[in-house]
Amino acid sequence: MLWTVLPNQLLELAAQQLLALDPASADRLTKLAGKRLRVTLREVGKPLTVTVTESSVLFSWIDTAEVDCHIMTELAVLPELRDSANITRLIKADKLDIDGDPMLAQQLSKLFTELAIDWPEQLSQRIGDVPAQLLVTAFQRSRSRFKQWRADSQQWVQDALIEEKQVLPARAQFLQFQADVQALRARIDKLERQLREPRD
Repeated sequence: MLWTVLPNQLLELAAQQLLALDPASADRLTKLAGKRLRVTLREVGKPLTVTVTESSVLFSWIDTAEVDCHIMTELAVLPELRDSANITRLIKADKLDIDGDPMLAQQLSKLFTELAIDWPEQLSQRIGDVPAQLLVTAFQRSRSRFKQWRADSQQWVQDALIEEKQVLPARAQFLQFQADVQALRARIDKLERQLREPRD
């Protein structure tokens, strides 16, 4: 029982702290107040119920009361639920089962994904202006370096697969192949039409 209570309290505390840092959260909470969502992940088996109040978000592993929406899916599918275009595809692929309002999950995720927190201001209030500026600058530099490293790595892998190992065709070769296939298809269609035409 303790394993269900402590994580819930930590989750609720973290959610309250994050929501309190964005003034616009109060309006979003008010619109969703009273809404209840239950998520059952196949990997966990036990359902997690999320209840929105006017001031917070509450989590429970033992709540069995009625909810507005019950989602049964896998952990890897959750990020895809942010885009409503994926819902039908996931349901057809038997990766998602929804009972109730499917838009509620997206509205709840927006509570956190649309947070607009002024992190430099929050840091400066806690540790001072100069240390906060140093931390923000260091974070921005490291993020920029990581993006550059990721782009370089992707380019290296692409070059290795295309040029060295020749596992993948170059873009020009692929486009030429497409053009050749289309030309061949046009010739075959023409031959089929000629064969179907009555001969005198």
